[in-house]
Amino acid sequence: MTKSSVFILFLILFNADVFSQGSLYETELLIQKIHKDINRDHPDKDNLDLTDSIAGLLEQTLNLQGAFDYPFDSLKFLGKISSDDEKIRIMTWNLPLSDGTNRYYGFIIFRPSNNETKVFRLTDTSHILTGAEFTEQTIDTWYGCLVYDIIDTRYSGDTWYTLLGYDPDNIFTTRKLIDILWFRDGKPLFGKPVLQYKKQLQHRIFFEYSARAQMTLTWNQAMDMIVFDHLAPSSPAYQGNFRYYGPDFSYDGLKFEKGIWELHENIDVH
Repeated sequence: MTKSSVFILFLILFNADVFSQGSLYETELLIQKIHKDINRDHPDKDNLDLTDSIAGLLEQTLNLQGAFDYPFDSLKFLGKISSDDEKIRIMTWNLPLSDGTNRYYGFIIFRPSNNETKVFRLTDTSHILTGAEFTEQTIDTWYGCLVYDIIDTRYSGDTWYTLLGYDPDNIFTTRKLIDILWFRDGKPLFGKPVLQYKKQLQHRIFFEYSARAQMTLTWNQAMDMIVFDHLAPSSPAYQGNFRYYGPDFSYDGLKFEKGIWELHENIDVH
């Protein structure tokens, strides 16, 4: 580990004044300094150690008063997205590894009332999960990704949060996904069998395609639908080989109807 990395870790371990003062700005600057020391030329272990330190420091920071609304503007690596009802804030980021894969980190900040805030740290298990389309996950078995949109969904008195995520999986393929965040007994869960896709209900939907292609997966407010490119192989010979998949210039969509995200194929996008 570099000398500057060791020095920064020393600050984290022994500089208790940062938290006793409760300064969001000071901790933000310290996190920024740590992140600048992450370098693709360094061994994965060093970068993982530094990123784990960022996660630990950020967890303490998010528990400080006012953290829910604090912008963290200088932390450009950190994705920050909030729900329309202002009860959920999700922060995610990734660490590229030397083999072309990524490790994901994230937090959910839940504000059930103006006087209460809960912070949940997410543990990425995307590199070992199988059958994730049909399973419920906890914060300890999160399918890691970069969350870039939240759609508030209400049904039968409950609120779910439909998440749109991005996963630059490896050097050959990229994934985008739709997941559902919901709460049971005050604890967050991911995945719910309310997504209609491929003639069945899934807990979450994955779209896998060539890393050289670009795919649209977005919330279309005017259409009241999640709209996405239909993916297809560049040749029938590549059926099932996702490194050759890309948009075929048609669009599908999901519309929330009676508690289910219903699939609508070949829609006109406007």
